[in-house]
Amino acid sequence: MSTGIAKYAGLLFAPGAWAINTQLGQILPYIDCGAGASWSTVASFGAVALALLGTAASHARIGPGESRANLFVVKLSVLAGLAFAFAILLQGAAAVLLDPCLS
Repeated sequence: MSTGIAKYAGLLFAPGAWAINTQLGQILPYIDCGAGASWSTVASFGAVALALLGTAASHARIGPGESRANLFVVKLSVLAGLAFAFAILLQGAAAVLLDPCLS
């Protein structure tokens, strides 16, 4: 990943993973109920991994000699990535705890 995109990875990958996981959270419970599988859980924890991957890529961009503007963007990206990863983790916990056939 190029260094220009790496500092924005947490701001790009994490919200994108959250948006996709939110849409899958509306679709997959019907499939989970019929198949007896838990694809919602798999999708949620895969999205958490993607969000944390983007966050780690942004965090790796922090180094000595960074300008204050770049450091602000990188730290904002890391913070946003962690917040979205936590939100996706909570969606995954709901997929684990709730029965998909009840909806």
